[in-house]
Amino acid sequence: MIKRLAMVSWRLWVTHLCCGLALLCSALPAMATASITICVENTEFPPFNYFDRNQSVEPRTIGYDIDLLKLAFDQSELSHKVVALPWNRCLKEVKQGTVDAAMSASLNGERRRDYLISSPYYFLTPSYYYLKTDFPKGVQVKHLEQLKDYGSVCGIRNFNYENFGLKPDFHMFQIRNLAHLPEMLTKKRCQFFLARKETLSGTLAINKMDDFYTQLAGISVPDIQPEPFYMLISKNSPHKETIKQLFDTKVDRLNKEGKLRPLLEHHLQLLRQTR
Repeated sequence: MIKRLAMVSWRLWVTHLCCGLALLCSALPAMATASITICVENTEFPPFNYFDRNQSVEPRTIGYDIDLLKLAFDQSELSHKVVALPWNRCLKEVKQGTVDAAMSASLNGERRRDYLISSPYYFLTPSYYYLKTDFPKGVQVKHLEQLKDYGSVCGIRNFNYENFGLKPDFHMFQIRNLAHLPEMLTKKRCQFFLARKETLSGTLAINKMDDFYTQLAGISVPDIQPEPFYMLISKNSPHKETIKQLFDTKVDRLNKEGKLRPLLEHHLQLLRQTR
């Protein structure tokens, strides 16, 4: 009888112990069981990804994208690292599956075909810019292609301008990065430059080109809706569905809680401090 009672007590103790451990484990953060790599553009796209210039050693990538990735994947089954790559290489490696996803991408037909697309997580305003001294009375057009009646148009090489409402055969001078823009405009190699309004001022600020920004007039492209930006996920990633589910769920939750805008404002403030 005593042995039977002891056995029952032992079984109850083990049962309570297992239940307690289960509750404890459920309260702990999820342990990462796999790692993923996500790329951003290495020429910077502030405030979404840019280099921390306060670092005394090699600068690390910071920004809205970086913080959002931490919120989405920290304490999940996926650990993640961010690498900065030339944009074409970033897209190529995501397509091949050597990198799992790319941040801050607009869409076109090719990207819709080649990648798994996240929910949009921010929107930008397609705009055109010109030197105020070139057109003192301003330039207003009903369609962006009418700019060619006033002069040539520049854009950044490998950027997607489909959502600006331009036809595929529209001729545009392509420059490697914004550092070449002042020379292109002041030497009249082009009279207009296409950019997303929310990123241009920050990009010029971190490149110490604030004075040049004050010389520009900027106009939103007429009859064009704000342009959504996405995470592009590799169809060849073994974690593609988990990446999309974790990221979309976190974006939706933060949006409903009103926390996405403060996160963006934080990095806009950091950029203003670089001036």
